[in-house]
This record gives sequence, structure tokens and C-alpha cells, in this order.
Amino acid sequence: MKTSQAKSKDINTHKHMKTKIIHTLSASSLAVLAAMLLVPQGMASDKDTLNAADVKFVKQEAAAGMAEVKIAQLAVTKAKRSDVRELAGTLVTDHTAVNGELTALAEKKGVELSTVIAPAHAATYQDLEKQSGAKFDKDFLAVIISDHKKCISNFEEASKEAKDADLKSWVDKTIPALKSHLDKAEALSAKTVTQR
Repeated sequence: MKTSQAKSKDINTHKHMKTKIIHTLSASSLAVLAAMLLVPQGMASDKDTLNAADVKFVKQEAAAGMAEVKIAQLAVTKAKRSDVRELAGTLVTDHTAVNGELTALAEKKGVELSTVIAPAHAATYQDLEKQSGAKFDKDFLAVIISDHKKCISNFEEASKEAKDADLKSWVDKTIPALKSHLDKAEALSAKTVTQR
């Protein structure tokens, strides 16, 4: 049995250890808090710069861009005409690069993008998959024209309305390529009509 003096010493030792642990935890907590406060403002604020409209635009165009690549990949293998296959190849290359840029921007800004193709885009892909020959070419070009017109409209609106400077810069840099794709698709579509 421990004497009362030994018990008192054990209690004092226990209290001393408890106090030491609390001081250590408090010091650790303060160090973590100080580190958080000392993070450069640029790092913390990048993820806060997109408003709801900017986030919606990024998510919408990322989904559209991903679908555009899938549809163009299909055309690379299914298109009858070599000029349509060539446009499809250009779309795959250009949209893959632009999608990569948008994904990096979204990550920098803290926007989580879906990796699943939207149902409407999946339905378009499935419809095209069933086509072949000249019908495929005609339908593919119609999809590309429609999608690019819608996309350009969204980009032009974002160019005027985007609040984030990085997003606005990326949008302005991307618009000319989208217009070029649209022009090429329209020219090929007109060529298809005159070949009848």
C-alpha cells in the first residue's frame, strides 16, 4: 500500500503531466493557427474568386467540352469524308487541350468537375453511333454547328459577365478557336448540301 505521501506525489506528478500535455497541445494549436494565418492571401483567395454564375459556366462548358471530344473521336473513325474526319481530328486535339486548361483553372479555383458525360450529350453520341456514311457526316456536322453556336454564345456572355479575371482571360483566349471550328463545320456542311 502506498503511503499518503506517495499518493500525494503520484497526484502531483499526474497533475504536472496533465498540465504539460495541455501546454503542448495549446502550443501545437497555436502553431497550426499561426501557419493558417500566415498563408499568403493569393493562395487562399484563388478558391474564392468565382461567383455562382462563373461556377455554373465552368461546370457547363467542361461537360460540353468533354462531350465534344467524345463525339469528335467517334467521327474520326466513322466519318465517310476525309475532310470531315480531318475536322474531327482537329476538334479532338483542340478541345482536349482546352479541356485540360479549363480543368486546371477549375482545380485552382476549387470547382469540382464531373467526369460523367451529361445525359443529353450521351444521347447525342448514341444517336450518331447508329449512323453511317453520308448520313453520319451530315448529322455530325449539324451537331458540331449547333454545339459551337451555343458554346460561342455562352463564352461571349461569360466574357462580358465573368467576375474572375483568370476565367475571363481564358474565355477570351478560347473564343477565336471556337469560331474557327464553327466556320469550318459550316463550310463542310454547305459542301455536303452542294454535293447532293
